[in-house]
Amino acid sequence: MKTQTKNIKTSLWLLTLMMTFTFYSCENDPFEDCRKDPACEYFTCKVNGERWEPQCKGEPFFGGCTPWDVQYYRKTSGNLGIYIKNESNKQNFTFLTRNQKIKIGENKLFINENIQTRFSNLNLIDSCIRYKLDTLQIYSFNVTKIDTINYFLSATFHFIGKNDCGEEVNITDGEFNLPYRF
Repeated sequence: MKTQTKNIKTSLWLLTLMMTFTFYSCENDPFEDCRKDPACEYFTCKVNGERWEPQCKGEPFFGGCTPWDVQYYRKTSGNLGIYIKNESNKQNFTFLTRNQKIKIGENKLFINENIQTRFSNLNLIDSCIRYKLDTLQIYSFNVTKIDTINYFLSATFHFIGKNDCGEEVNITDGEFNLPYRF
């Protein structure tokens, strides 16, 4: 009887261990397969630790929509402008480079009084909407691929943004593979 009870306890312990392992392994990467396909379009990051992804509402007569616009002026200035939106939660990102040609590796993001690299939350009052890139904090915009044949750009990023109300937003685990124009 003791052996049978011990076997049941051991079996329950192993079952619990296996279920725990399965649960954590099921929390897999939603873009794992997409990363293997160079033409797969995606953008993802975390905003204050919460997963953030683009989203837009399709037009009733014209169908689908695209929640991003990537403009890379590789033949002229080399400037980059990336605009990503989530219409459901009224938030968006703007990434800008100026006065430099982007390259594989780390790139400097742009900010001045008029235009900024930023995260915006349109649910807030006017003066608190824009979380501008805090250049006094360590940030990264690491371009990992520039495909000039198929017009795709890939990068990883993270930054801290501050708004005019003194609040901060922490953008982490950012990554994208998106088509660009120009």
